[in-house]
Amino acid sequence: MNIDFDRDYTAVKRWVATAHSMGWLDASDVEALDKMETASAEDLFTNRNRRPLIVGLFGGTGVGKSSLLNRLAGRAIAEVGVERPTSRRATIYLHESQSISALPQNSPAMHTDIKYHDVQDKREVAWLDMPDIDSVERSNRELALAWLPYIDWLIYVTSPERYRDDAGWRLVKQRHHRHHWLFVINHWDEATESQFEEFLLDLINGGFAEPQILRTNCANQVDDDFDQLEHIIKDAIRRHGLAELQRIGVLAKLEELQTTTCHYLQKIGSERQWEKLRAKIKDTTSQRLTLCRERLEGEIESIVQHYPKALSFWRAVPSLPKLPESELEQAVWSNYCDHLLDNVSAGAVIALEEEGISSEPIDLLFSERLTSAKETVLKKMSGGLKAALTQPGIPVQRVLRRTMRFLSYALPAVVGVVILYNVVTQYQLGLTGEKPFLGINFAVHSILLIVLAWFIPFLLSRWLRSSPRTTARRGLRSGLNEAINTIEHDLLDAYDALEQDREKLIKALPKVSIE
Repeated sequence: MNIDFDRDYTAVKRWVATAHSMGWLDASDVEALDKMETASAEDLFTNRNRRPLIVGLFGGTGVGKSSLLNRLAGRAIAEVGVERPTSRRATIYLHESQSISALPQNSPAMHTDIKYHDVQDKREVAWLDMPDIDSVERSNRELALAWLPYIDWLIYVTSPERYRDDAGWRLVKQRHHRHHWLFVINHWDEATESQFEEFLLDLINGGFAEPQILRTNCANQVDDDFDQLEHIIKDAIRRHGLAELQRIGVLAKLEELQTTTCHYLQKIGSERQWEKLRAKIKDTTSQRLTLCRERLEGEIESIVQHYPKALSFWRAVPSLPKLPESELEQAVWSNYCDHLLDNVSAGAVIALEEEGISSEPIDLLFSERLTSAKETVLKKMSGGLKAALTQPGIPVQRVLRRTMRFLSYALPAVVGVVILYNVVTQYQLGLTGEKPFLGINFAVHSILLIVLAWFIPFLLSRWLRSSPRTTARRGLRSGLNEAINTIEHDLLDAYDALEQDREKLIKALPKVSIE
């Protein structure tokens, strides 16, 4: 594998493993990366930096690939036959200075005959005769396909009868960007010029801008373009350099890796998408939690029935029932409430899936946060009930009640002081004879005034007391609202945390550069 691609591929693979563990990518994404074509011709040779250009001859049965290789070599090195069920191996023809490296068991070189030569001007090119791509033998086809990643230059050999062969033609279109290409119509003495034109048009329509087509005739070897076969390869090496010609396969792999990483980024979503999603998820979450709150509010009435509608007028501290949390849970919660909470998570999932973004991370995060939602609701409602019963009524009502209670003591005391002052003053005046002593009328009126000074504030303080049932209802609703708000804020915080994780993951994605 080329060192540039090897480095980028390894880095992307580590990143994919991390993204998969976080739920951003699924198993198919990991599998797609594993299935990428990673092999290269460098893997075949001991000296990776001085390897030859691998030129492969491929095509259908009986088109003359082996004959071309034998003609290039100047001797019979490849088995020739019209039907080749016995040709189960490939043949590679290379200079003796090149050394095939030790390869794993699944390498195509393990099933390839290696023929060496000592011609120095042929040192830069290794010619490969591949098994028939349309062979009835499955192992032949598999060997031909296994060789493809290692080949720099593919020569598609066909014949007048086979130039529109489906198996070979599909492969040409699939891999037209991964190799340099040359096309040979063999048995040209059996062809017509119209077939050449049709083949040329097919290649142009298949994505080849300026395809090079040679005519060869291995039977009589006259009036053909065979001499140009080696010349085109050698001329390309002279003009572009061996390294540049070898690099096209690496560039194709890097492009595929870059395309794959772009697909991963689409599944994670862009910053603009996440900004848009935040508002949408906030609205969806709020709406579905509102439904949950409305459902729970409907159950509050069954709880407040435990408390009296009105208090005894004369009892200052009423004896109110204490509702156990287990009883509160039984009265308020139901399976339908669990379903409503599941809908909150489902709403976020749907919002992401509509944008084509992986929903597993938010599903896991929301589900985790919603696990404690029931406990939060019951705890807040129980706390709100307790706080409300401890301090019944609204703040203004409680202030007025405290004021009336104070006045129920203060006013009688003030009146009493005034009466006492009048009693003492009138008594002194009575002793001197200036005025008569106070009589029974003064005493009756004084008592009545003291009673009124106490009773009016006392009456108002009792009147201002909140009904236990109303107080319980208010406390339960307050606790429920606080719980729903807490859950909503917790979910939005989870969304923000998830967005931060996404940003970190994107920054950690290796940059695949194509030079």
